[in-house]
Amino acid sequence: MIGTKDGHKGTRNLIKRILISVLLLVAAGGIIMIGCLGSERGLFGFQARIVMSSSMESQADVGYAIRNIPAGSLILLTLVPQKEQARDSFYASLKVGDVLTFSYRVIGGNTVVTHRIRHIERRGSGYFIVLCGDNGTHVGTQTINTSDAQSPNRVIGKVVWKSHFLGVLLCVLRQPLCFAVLCMAVLTATLYDANKDRFEPKFLRKEGSMKKRIIVLTGVLVICCLVLAIGVSYGLYDETVTIRNHLVAGSLKATLERVKLTTYNIGSDGNFSTVVDDKVKDFSAETQDSIFGITEGTKAAPGSTFTAEMRITNGGDVAFYYYLEMLSNTVVSDKTFASMLQLTVSSDDGVWHEASVADGLTLGEDGSAVGTVNVGESEIFTVTLEFLDDPNNNKVENKFVLFDLCIHAVQNTKAA
Repeated sequence: MIGTKDGHKGTRNLIKRILISVLLLVAAGGIIMIGCLGSERGLFGFQARIVMSSSMESQADVGYAIRNIPAGSLILLTLVPQKEQARDSFYASLKVGDVLTFSYRVIGGNTVVTHRIRHIERRGSGYFIVLCGDNGTHVGTQTINTSDAQSPNRVIGKVVWKSHFLGVLLCVLRQPLCFAVLCMAVLTATLYDANKDRFEPKFLRKEGSMKKRIIVLTGVLVICCLVLAIGVSYGLYDETVTIRNHLVAGSLKATLERVKLTTYNIGSDGNFSTVVDDKVKDFSAETQDSIFGITEGTKAAPGSTFTAEMRITNGGDVAFYYYLEMLSNTVVSDKTFASMLQLTVSSDDGVWHEASVADGLTLGEDGSAVGTVNVGESEIFTVTLEFLDDPNNNKVENKFVLFDLCIHAVQNTKAA
């Protein structure tokens, strides 16, 4: 089919109507957004918001009407009524599965969250509500007690409608470039004279009042879009809190490594020999391994010594002192054998601590710590376990001792 001039004109008019319709829709959405967000109570009891996180994004069929709310979605809320009777009716109508938008206390201030009700029950003069997001990767629940008037956690409203498309459209159009392109497209379609195949400002021509109306309408739409850009920006960022002063708790992070192990013990032939292991081994986490290299069935004799050279490093923000604690299992351990085992601790500070395993004491907790480590520094200390020569050695033949060593790092609050 050969296109005609009238056909091209009809196509242009169709494109023009589509562009103007889109702009009208966006402008109307902007006006609604501004009205809903312009006050705490919204517009006619409703409020619109843009969801900024993916905590409610889930493809699973949760069985509820409001589901799968991706980041960037536009949501519409019915706000909690101000009047007491209406407010009670609002809370009484809530049920498990409803999606609420609420203000919740976090570090640094309150944030606005949109999550689903997992549990709700009447408690006192109000309701106890447990909420959680649908996205399994966002762990955590929130609780709100509506009867606690002093609590900063409060319900804003219930989500009754959502649209990812409109939310994304509003987000896109708040970008200056996209906004300018849309406005230029509408103005181009309005000012183009299809009859003369040229651009001509129609407001300079006297003929036709309809043309003047179109120009006036275009101006109004441009103003609405400018207001929309401001309104959407506010809608996108109304859930953020500006903090000008931050107080952050320091972290205590200690790394414990064995840098050298020297054992003087009986070998498979029954004779004493010295074995040195200078391979670095990490003991920062709780472990069943022994710093002395003792394993199940390791045997010792009077004169045996196990010396572990340890390095403790401060990788946190606060200085700390450290000490050792012996935890002896006196129920299954032979007390006589335990009294023959002596634990000695020394550090770069030159402080020596000695105690019998049978005593189960702490070494350094009494104020004279084994050592102190400043931020970014490390210290070497030595722990030696010795089987003492005692007149009662023969009485402990084939006996065993069970004990643990715990190394504690404690923040140093004393001034240097």
